[in-house]
Amino acid sequence: MKIQGATGRDLAVGARGEALVGLAGSAYEEAVLRGDVYAVANQAGVTSQAGLSVTTPVLTLANPVNSGVYGVLWNASAVFLVAFGAAAAVWLAFGRYSATAVTGTLTTAHINLLTGQSGGNKVVAYLAATLPAAPVAIDQLGVGLTGAITTVPALLAIEKWYNGSIFIPPGCNISVQTSTASGASGQLNSFIWEERIITT
Repeated sequence: MKIQGATGRDLAVGARGEALVGLAGSAYEEAVLRGDVYAVANQAGVTSQAGLSVTTPVLTLANPVNSGVYGVLWNASAVFLVAFGAAAAVWLAFGRYSATAVTGTLTTAHINLLTGQSGGNKVVAYLAATLPAAPVAIDQLGVGLTGAITTVPALLAIEKWYNGSIFIPPGCNISVQTSTASGASGQLNSFIWEERIITT
């Protein structure tokens, strides 16, 4: 059924009288077009620590205390190029609020997904980060195993789309951690995130 809208255009209406609407673009297009979405990945393999560690040499997203934004996690992933010495849980780990800043090596590999340039982000990506306290595991991404990885032609990344359901408030951080150490220089991670200005 159609009804005449105020602009003179027909509006689609369902059987119960509800307005029928559709997306004008992709689900994530608006945030990207605002210039608020970033991605980062390890450019070389590293070795993870065993357990939920304050010192993680993989990849960390840290939101500084005075950033003025929420980090909004869209995607987290991990790949492993070397077999684990012992089977490992692969966690998404959350660092609770601390006024003490995360430290480490800043990576310039992050990209704004609108401009294709690095810079402009408030949430910071670190390599070899030192966290103010050990994080807590909030999700299971997968399992790292000990079998030879050369016996299959390809392996998919261990990843999850969170679709913005995990916020990283100022003073908090996100990392991927493993219950046992990864194979030597064998782990690579990536994150996609949005930044939203805190208005209240």
